[in-house]
Amino acid sequence: MAELQTVDRRSFLKLSGLATGIVLGGGAVIAGTVGRRPFGVAAASQAEKVQLAYPDYPDVVVANLADIVSGEPVFFEYPQAGQKNMLVKIERVAEEGIGPDSDIVAFSTACAHMGAPLDTVYNHEYGMLGPCPLHFSTFDLAKSGMNVMGKASDHLPQVALTLDDNGDIRAVGMYGLIYDYPANLFAKQESGS
Repeated sequence: MAELQTVDRRSFLKLSGLATGIVLGGGAVIAGTVGRRPFGVAAASQAEKVQLAYPDYPDVVVANLADIVSGEPVFFEYPQAGQKNMLVKIERVAEEGIGPDSDIVAFSTACAHMGAPLDTVYNHEYGMLGPCPLHFSTFDLAKSGMNVMGKASDHLPQVALTLDDNGDIRAVGMYGLIYDYPANLFAKQESGS
């Protein structure tokens, strides 16, 4: 006579999570879906997780903490030449902010709606980037670049930053897709395509 096999609750949940992942992933299985996380992943900062997830992004020093003046933007190109970004100390705690006060952030200066330049419309009093000169989209830099007004439907792409022991602020990845790029590390799309 065959033995009756039972499945405990933990095994059942792991297996159903794996099955759901396979269905939602179109059959692709991501290694590490079931089981313990590798040591240190839970404690890693969000920027470190982005760096682990997207190892092809360059690790670039964009400024030094000692040189940052509150409210004065620092402009840099990342992850490729021509992709302009703005780093700024906004004087309020920001999602994904770095520094002693978690208030230093960096964002693409291409509007998420139609790519208009936002490099001249930073409002330090409110910690906002905008309004966009085309359709008035305005983005809250403390809330991960969330659109608070205008026609943009996406957050403003945010640069993942880390701070090293020398005070160097490093760009290590991007959250979101820079306007008019099929992928942030690919060439810009041709007009009319």
